Amino acid sequence: MRRFTCVLAIVASAALVSAQRAAKTLDIYVVDVEGGNATLFVAPSGESLLIDAGNGGMGAARDAGRIVEAAKDAGVTQIDHLIVTHWHGDHYGGMAEVLEHFPTRAFVYGGTSRAARSYRTLLAAIDRLGIPVVTADTGVRRLVLLTAADSVVLTILAPPTSCHALAAAAGGDEINNYSICVRLERRGFTMLFPGDAEIAELEWWMLTRRALLAANVLKASHHGSTNGTPPEWLDAVRPGAVVISANGRQHPFAEVLALLAARAIPSYCTADHGTITIRVPQGGAWTIVPERPGVCHARTVRGDR
Repeated sequence: MRRFTCVLAIVASAALVSAQRAAKTLDIYVVDVEGGNATLFVAPSGESLLIDAGNGGMGAARDAGRIVEAAKDAGVTQIDHLIVTHWHGDHYGGMAEVLEHFPTRAFVYGGTSRAARSYRTLLAAIDRLGIPVVTADTGVRRLVLLTAADSVVLTILAPPTSCHALAAAAGGDEINNYSICVRLERRGFTMLFPGDAEIAELEWWMLTRRALLAANVLKASHHGSTNGTPPEWLDAVRPGAVVISANGRQHPFAEVLALLAARAIPSYCTADHGTITIRVPQGGAWTIVPERPGVCHARTVRGDR
């Protein structure tokens, strides 16, 4: 597998800039997948980024279909950066099918090992297709999408350095706590994507990377579970809005919705609002546009956390 860890600075061809991009708007789509996570970005230059790709198993084709449809509707013809935050099937399950529909220029992950067959199959496919791999396993990495007028900067926070010691057969909380975190910035707008990081990893980032955590919009960690949105984390991020990718059955948790309401932080949930679009124009205020009206509701099936 080809690996490199340098900063990627990519200038988009003018031929790839669609009429929608001519409006100089960065569009971020939190796709309504079945309980997993998939977030698509289309920069003003036409560059695209996909963080995670929905469920695996029986739900892979369905979720990948939704992602592919959203990408085509946005005028995407290739995925410039494909990122997996961590190795749980509801975050990478649809990636293999996405790779069949779009050529992909770079793959970014945290480098942790995994015994799951689907994990090994995906990495083998990436290797077979000759997709360059960026391993974000230490420090801070930056990917810069350049345009003539401005740039979109992606800052990737690595998981704790002990990620290399993670057992290949590890699961559950252990894998969640080795998520990578993606921070997106454009002209004063910032959005944060912490994967499924739980309290242990969130505390580690607050201790080591606190200056990089403040954001206008927060993608809730772990689908709106209490172990992904403690009050201290909201104190560090200070979001103006929170977007939750959850199916409404196992997530989000009532305690998290109550915490956000108590702090008057608007919340948007894919289970209730459908695909959620965040639009960041070049010279105006960012907006959140849900696919349908609604109010976030708490899970209908209880779980441990």
